[in-house]
Amino acid sequence: MVGTIGTAPRLEAEGASSSFLPGRHGGNMDLPDICPGSRVSLPVFYEGALLYVGDAHAVQGDGEISGTAVEMPAEITLKIDISERSLRWPRIESEQEMMCVATTSAGRSFEDAVRIAFLELATWIEERYGIDRLDGLMICSLAGKIRVGNLWALAAKIEKKYLAKSL
Repeated sequence: MVGTIGTAPRLEAEGASSSFLPGRHGGNMDLPDICPGSRVSLPVFYEGALLYVGDAHAVQGDGEISGTAVEMPAEITLKIDISERSLRWPRIESEQEMMCVATTSAGRSFEDAVRIAFLELATWIEERYGIDRLDGLMICSLAGKIRVGNLWALAAKIEKKYLAKSL
């Protein structure tokens, strides 16, 4: 998995940044779902995005509670697509699931991050499947999951099978 992938953060919103803390720009999210075959979409705040990638892990449990995982060297191959779509928070998509990421920070609790992530996910469901945002939140309430990356980042996720047009 790739522990760190992000664009340059918007400094006025997130303050000076290193690759240590995650935020709207992505960064050190440590989400095991960022792995071969996944698609990561990131907000871009500066021309050229200033993408950075690293911190490969062989394995990591939810929360990365010791502050580290099984770190490893890696060759990472990326395909970069440029979209005109403006995102507020990172998104991750696999063949089976779609996820929206949010993070804690000064003034934003874990509970706030959970709410933000699920609201972003319901917005994406509305965009992709035409399901009303409130109905999307109800589906997330019934079938959604939370993946904790490190103790600052989490992803609200849902399996795509619950979003079929027949529902």
